[in-house]
Formats: sequence, C-alpha cells, structure tokens
Amino acid sequence: MNPIELRHLLHMNPELSFQEFETQKLLIKALKKAGIKGEVIAKTGILVLYTGRKEEGFHLLRADMDALPLKEETGWEYSSKNDNMHACGHDVHMAILYGVIERVFKEKPRVNVAFVFQPAEETGGGAKLVLKELENKGIKIIDAVALHVTDEYKFGIVASKPGTLFASTYEVDVVFKGDPIHIAFYDESKDPLMKVAKFLDNVGKLRSEDILIGFGKIEGGEVRNALASEVTLYGTVRTPSTRASEEILKKLKEIAKDGAVIPKGKYPHVFVDVHLYEILRRVIRKLGYEFLQCRMKFTGEDFGFFSQKYPSLMFWLGTRIKDFHGLHNPKFLPPDEIIPVGVNIMYGLIKELGKV
Repeated sequence: MNPIELRHLLHMNPELSFQEFETQKLLIKALKKAGIKGEVIAKTGILVLYTGRKEEGFHLLRADMDALPLKEETGWEYSSKNDNMHACGHDVHMAILYGVIERVFKEKPRVNVAFVFQPAEETGGGAKLVLKELENKGIKIIDAVALHVTDEYKFGIVASKPGTLFASTYEVDVVFKGDPIHIAFYDESKDPLMKVAKFLDNVGKLRSEDILIGFGKIEGGEVRNALASEVTLYGTVRTPSTRASEEILKKLKEIAKDGAVIPKGKYPHVFVDVHLYEILRRVIRKLGYEFLQCRMKFTGEDFGFFSQKYPSLMFWLGTRIKDFHGLHNPKFLPPDEIIPVGVNIMYGLIKELGKV
C-alpha cells in the first residue's frame, strides 16, 4: 500500500483519543504487508524500531493518530464515514511517517530510528504514556522529531524557529461564590457576576504579545431575578514556557481574591533545539524547498512532553494551494501531494542525523 492510499483509508475512518483501535489495526496490517513489524505501544499506538548501526540510541520520529469530534464538510470523495474528522491533519502525519518507514527499511541508512504512531494528542495523555513505555522498555532516545501540516503557509513551505515554537498551555477554571438572594435585596458583595466582571477587567491587564489569557465559557445562575449562588469561568492560559504559565496562575489567584482558580490539563511548551533547527534548515536547502523562521504560536501540542525530555525538533509544513480554512475546521483538507514532500524532508533529516 502506498502512503496516499493509506491516507485515504485513515481519513475515512477517523477515531478519537485512545479509541484508535481500527487505525492501529490498519497501520499494523500495512506495515506487515511491507515486511515491517509494528509493536503495540501506549494502548492504541505503534512502535517500529529500525537499527542501522551498532551504536546505542535511537532518533525518534513521531506522528499523532487521533481525530476530532467534528462533522466533515469538505465534500471529498474520501470524506469521513462517521461523525469524527481528521481536521488537524493527523491522517497526513501518519501517512508521511509510514512513507518514511517504508523508505528507511528499503534504503537502509546507517542510523537507528524509533518510529512512533502516538495516540491521544488532542486530549493529552498520549505522549506521556509513550514516554513512560519507552523508558520501561529501556529504549534510549537521542532526540525527537515531529512535523505539523497547516494551510497557514503555502504548499511546501517549511517553518520553524529555535526556542519555543508552541506555547505552554493550561486549562483553568475560576469559581466565584455568591448568595442567591432576591434581586430586590441586591448586595454587590454577594453578587458573583460583579466579581467576574472585576476579575476579567484585571485579567486584560496581564495580556501581552507573549501572554494569552482567555475565557470562552461562563456558567451560573438559575433565574433572572435572583443572584447566582456560583459562577464558573472556563478558560486557558498560554505563554512561552511552563514557568511563565505558573507565574500567570499565581497572578490570577491574586486577582480572583476569594475566587478559586483551579488549573486543569496542561501541555508544556514545545522547545526546538537550536542544533536540530540548523540541521532542518540545511536539509531544506538541499531539497530545494522554501524555509521561513516563524513566530511562536499559541497552539497547544503534546509534543512538548517529548521536548521536555529530549533535544527536539518540530516544524510546520505548509499545505495551502487555494483557500485558507485553518486547523480544527470542518473544511480543512491538506492535498495528497504534500505527503511525498513530508516523506522527503523527514528522510533527509534521518540521513543528516545519522551523520552526527
């Protein structure tokens, strides 16, 4: 099976985080047909090890597997057959990694590579479980590499930067208590909505070019003529580093006063190693593709767990030919033609890493 045919099958059968059982079966079957053994890892993930030299240690290449609970609106002949969708390009990521695996096992470069199909990127947990199992298996990882497709950039453009590429992200709930008295006996000190208004006004003063704090949902109250007993804000904090995010959380607690600031799930920032970044630039020049140094994105990405543990490289791969839709959009559809481009870049990186 070629990578483009595989992409079509993956795109038609998207599965949510830690539910990627059919995706896993499809990939293992395709690998087996190519004479390559895929090992189950992290419940619904796959690990493929290639040993091209005697020295210890593997360069890790990762592709995420999970889809989103979105109804597809692309009208593509290979559209999703269920109510989920690969609206973040993970089908393309898997097809690219599969293509790289095929090429590596065929051309046999002198390098050791651990190929990881990672489940549950969207909800978190997948990267942490993969890392734990790699450690339990005693597999020594030298560095880690991943890409992410996007239609923000034109087809074939590669973009990255040294340092923080993706922000540290924290989900946070803020709860304010009140007294559900009748509105006729109004008392501002007992009104949680007034506390929310003052809190949000002060939150705005914390925002900057590198600090994003936003609340997308608010819940509270039962009736129009009584104060709410409780109001909850649901939001996110995004900064260039985990430390900076933790500092912002402290400030939110100060601003909230008697409100409760409750941190929820978090992704650490994705940190790009400067040495690996220079290798990427060198590979892109050799292959004749266009390279851009981009700015940090406020996007959350659990590859940050890899970059906390190993020297890491991540980069954007542009897919736009005509219209821009953006990630997590029901019309987001990278063209098949980007797959061989991704394979060429990843294989080029492997060969360069083998020289180090």
